[in-house]
Amino acid sequence: MDKKENIKGDQQMKRAYEASSQLLRRRLAKERPEDLKILDGIKESDIIVVEGIYDHAQVNFNLANIPHSLISPRQLDQLEFSGDELIFINCPGDGFSDSGIEILQSFVLRGGMLITTDWALKHVLERVFPGFVEFNNRATPDDVVRVEILDGGENSFIHSVIDATDDPQWWLEGSSYPIRIINHEKVKILVNSREMKEKYGESPIIVSFKYGEGEIIHMTSHFYLQRTETRTVRHQASGSTYAMEKGFSPAEVSDLNLETIKTAEIESAYTSQAFMADLVTKQKKKVNIRKKETKKEK
Repeated sequence: MDKKENIKGDQQMKRAYEASSQLLRRRLAKERPEDLKILDGIKESDIIVVEGIYDHAQVNFNLANIPHSLISPRQLDQLEFSGDELIFINCPGDGFSDSGIEILQSFVLRGGMLITTDWALKHVLERVFPGFVEFNNRATPDDVVRVEILDGGENSFIHSVIDATDDPQWWLEGSSYPIRIINHEKVKILVNSREMKEKYGESPIIVSFKYGEGEIIHMTSHFYLQRTETRTVRHQASGSTYAMEKGFSPAEVSDLNLETIKTAEIESAYTSQAFMADLVTKQKKKVNIRKKETKKEK
């Protein structure tokens, strides 16, 4: 896969994603080497990215050097899944055949992890997994909102790499769909935004819920954040300042050219990359535990 393919938005954000991927890997090497080992062991067949017109999760994986397979919605019918994989559905999340929709439902029931973005809220989740979340019918303009990390879930490392000093901004593409929670007992908010609530009526940015043996994660807007905003003096500082907040010395990151990237840019990219890596490692750990239990039963 061409790493220059589908690079959308501000080129500064592309550079921020490349640098943030290196920062994340270097921090994991120091603090959570087993998680880095999981990431380094990913195969193309482990992660399936379904193409979309508006989101480009494959760019995140390309810039993070994580193997994955890229397919069209119609190609889903041609594949067989064990339930061990992760499927990322880019916005808008349409174009699936009826059999493809059944495959998605069965995939999650058997233990798969499904990650969807933005308009897939209506096209996939409301259609295939009704009664959990829905679009609140108040689409956003192009905007950026401040977010806070609430919960990474079981086996998560997200709180070990996102610190109290972080102040990430989340980009909302024009006509992003705010998430209304229907089932408050089963739906967990992972990332929240009070600013989102004030402006557009709903606070969730990323939510998750269990379905059968699997899990679904959905986010407002996109996995690949194409821009951010510099709202504070801290945001305007160079990426080197952000790296120091993460515990790196200037010598350890001198090869990343962080002086040409603002903290706001690399912070948003780092948050996005950390969540992506978190989901991948979480699913792989779950699969490994399941395989060990199956061997014991035999």
